[in-house]
Amino acid sequence: MVNILPIASGKGGVGKSAVSVNVAVSLAQKGKKVILCDFDFGGANLHTLLGLKNNQAGMGNFIYRQIADLGSILQETGIENLQFIAGDCLFPGTANMDFFMKKKIMKDLTTLPADYVILDLGGGSNYNILDFFLLTYNSLLVTSPEITSIMNAYSFLKGAIFRFFTHQFPNKSQERAYIHDFIKSVATGTESSFIALMETLCQQFPETGIPACQELAKLRPQVVLNMGSTIQDLEMGRRLRSLVNSKLSIPMDFIGFIPSDPIVPMAVARRAPALILEPVSNFATAIHKTADRILAHEYDLNDNLSIDDADLELLKSEYTAGEQEQESV
Repeated sequence: MVNILPIASGKGGVGKSAVSVNVAVSLAQKGKKVILCDFDFGGANLHTLLGLKNNQAGMGNFIYRQIADLGSILQETGIENLQFIAGDCLFPGTANMDFFMKKKIMKDLTTLPADYVILDLGGGSNYNILDFFLLTYNSLLVTSPEITSIMNAYSFLKGAIFRFFTHQFPNKSQERAYIHDFIKSVATGTESSFIALMETLCQQFPETGIPACQELAKLRPQVVLNMGSTIQDLEMGRRLRSLVNSKLSIPMDFIGFIPSDPIVPMAVARRAPALILEPVSNFATAIHKTADRILAHEYDLNDNLSIDDADLELLKSEYTAGEQEQESV
């Protein structure tokens, strides 16, 4: 089975692409066949982090129907077990693909010859990004421990959850009309909540509302806190979890706390993954542990529930141990 792992961020500047590339490298080094895809339509540049030239066919050729299947645009990266699919390759308008092309891409992804297909999505929360993020129940969100980034991460998850929930009902249905009215009421400042919306739909439309809520309960996004400076930064993770639980009633798993490391900008400048450039570093250690947690999941329905903040406490102990190791060197 192909595990499709979309990786998104609520905003740019949180190091999402560096995480995507280096997690892909780590999984490949652990013996998994990995395909890394540049899905930042309109702003594709992931090839630079791999040291590749932007002169090969990519997603732009596929979207403009110049090629028939994604398998024909696979590139070798020079890293064992890791292949690459380039982005839009300077084709204009790829970010505005139609519904049928989006469905074709989603279908073709499942046929790729890999254990893991990693989608490095663009920043922001337009519908195409949300739809690719929602390909799995456990997609990965990268954020940083700054209040603005945390709020953007929450906004992204809220947008994803509303879109997921809305699509559980037929187009032009009474249920969708009710959700649309709810969104308008929130926009005008009326006090309400997503949890209240779910409860009301289950009461008024039990035949469709209850199954929709059951499907929504399968969502359990994973989060990486990137660019950490101190152990206190993990408190921002608790704030994000508290906000999402109280406002959206959705659980989440924190699978990585990655420290700021000067090797990352250096690797970008040298056009090489940081794990290849400096395989022994705090950044590399954190990436490998994140990859280990990814290996523990199947990216459809995840029943491996964490209790309270046990995941954050584990990240804290790992970070502290890493600091102690550095001090002893």
